[in-house]
Amino acid sequence: LDSLRRVLLRCYEVLSEGRFLVINVSPVLVRRTSRQAASKRIAVPFDIHHVLTQIGFEFVDDIIWVKPEGAGWATGRGRRFAADRTPLQYKAVPVTEYVLVYRKATDKLIDWNIRTHHDPKLVKQSKILGQYDVTNVWRMSPGHHKDHPAVFPEQLVEKVIRYYSFVGDLVLDPFARSGIVGRVALRMDRRFFLVDKEPDYFAIMFKELSSLAAQSGREVFFETYTL
Repeated sequence: LDSLRRVLLRCYEVLSEGRFLVINVSPVLVRRTSRQAASKRIAVPFDIHHVLTQIGFEFVDDIIWVKPEGAGWATGRGRRFAADRTPLQYKAVPVTEYVLVYRKATDKLIDWNIRTHHDPKLVKQSKILGQYDVTNVWRMSPGHHKDHPAVFPEQLVEKVIRYYSFVGDLVLDPFARSGIVGRVALRMDRRFFLVDKEPDYFAIMFKELSSLAAQSGREVFFETYTL
């Protein structure tokens, strides 16, 4: 958690007053090392909540991302009980993840962020029309990418960007992975700032984003740092 704390602290430092941080997280399954050992699930979301509130974020919402029922069987959890149905062995197959929403602490109401926006036209342009997610339960299938194993669905990114930013805003993703946040941000007329520590993933991400940006006459720039 120490390395994650450092990243989240930097996010806090660069985030504008009263604006939002949204993090997708779920309990981590530690598989058993032998037949004599038990598997464990580490409740990472609750540890992260503690870190974020210590840094200075205020908790706003816990959104539950619900996947199709078959999505959780790959973990192997629940198979023993499904086979013999013996009490005490029951373990639920995980098909949910948290999308936790926090706001950078301020004494100002959210209306202040809207009223003081530098361009009222962009605020109006960002209005969410038609259907929207009324509850905190969002149902969607997992995402996929041919070159990266850990990808959340574009639909999830679209919802987060739509609900928590204005057109023209700068969206930061400190764990860029496949660059999905950048792709969706381009499509939704937001700027983006992506960070990733894996050179191989970065090269793929930059190539894809540059090609996508060029279609609308925009450019993607990058810098590399050695720690």
